[in-house]
Amino acid sequence: MQIGIPKEISAHGKEVRVILLPREVKRIVEAKHIVLAEKGLGVRLGIEDSEYAKAGALLTSNRRKVFRQDILVKLKPPLPKEFAMLHSGILFSMLHAEQSPKYVDMLRQTGSWAIAMELIKSRAGERLIQCTDITGEQGMLMAFYLAKKSPIDCKVLVLGYGAVSSGALNVAYALGANVKILRKNEFKNIRHFLRGVDILVNGISWPKEERDRHHYLVSRPMLKLMDRHGVILDLSVDFPNIIQTCRPSLIDKPVYVVDGIRHISIFGYPVLAPISSAARYSRQVLPLLLKIAQIKRKERLPLYIKQAVVDPEQFFSVVYPAEK
Repeated sequence: MQIGIPKEISAHGKEVRVILLPREVKRIVEAKHIVLAEKGLGVRLGIEDSEYAKAGALLTSNRRKVFRQDILVKLKPPLPKEFAMLHSGILFSMLHAEQSPKYVDMLRQTGSWAIAMELIKSRAGERLIQCTDITGEQGMLMAFYLAKKSPIDCKVLVLGYGAVSSGALNVAYALGANVKILRKNEFKNIRHFLRGVDILVNGISWPKEERDRHHYLVSRPMLKLMDRHGVILDLSVDFPNIIQTCRPSLIDKPVYVVDGIRHISIFGYPVLAPISSAARYSRQVLPLLLKIAQIKRKERLPLYIKQAVVDPEQFFSVVYPAEK
């Protein structure tokens, strides 16, 4: 199959990563697929076009041609002007369709269908394409910087202790912060635990039904309980959120202030460590992309990939029937 890899241009150019590095491109070409890469694809990571050419990729400055390959593989969801260039192919990228149905609506207009990277999971429910530990790690480092204190002087309250919180906890403990993990049975006393907190970390993925009801664990009036230089680090990036004042931000404007409290809720924290996260994503994407390119037809995909298929017509008839 013919596979297109475009440059990432989201967040006003602040997204510098690439979804596939030359080493993985070489493996795809060796599997007898044609790879068409946009010129300058990896320049912002220090990867020259010559490295992709050496790996066997064809290079072009024609973005429309890249987007019209059988499979378009990229990290971030396409921008509206990029969706307009798709044509009856397969989009393989992060999509987060439930939170952003506008992407699926734009996809529907192209005659294409998508495989959402974030929905591909193992039998144990683990994401196969992820940098959750990097998310927590980089978010925590940024929060300490914004708190204007040495980590050892910071009082950190963590909501949730799953995979996305683990990286934040590792950094907080390693730097000597005063850390409290709030257990579920302590939620009812959250006002008590919020008093004087320097950094509030949210690692809880709030169920859709709770988000739809706008049920908050931390309401806006509770912010005044935190230290006046306080920081909220939202790692789940749900919207609506468990924290009333949280909304997603992008790397070009990652921080916003509500009632004096700085908030961080970045779609794509791993961009803060672009070299490390690009290398990991490239390794993770390779075997899945090879499987998709080999099988071609969505009805024949293995179940763990088929469950990540986003078919626009089915999506709007099941998830958002009122918008069909």
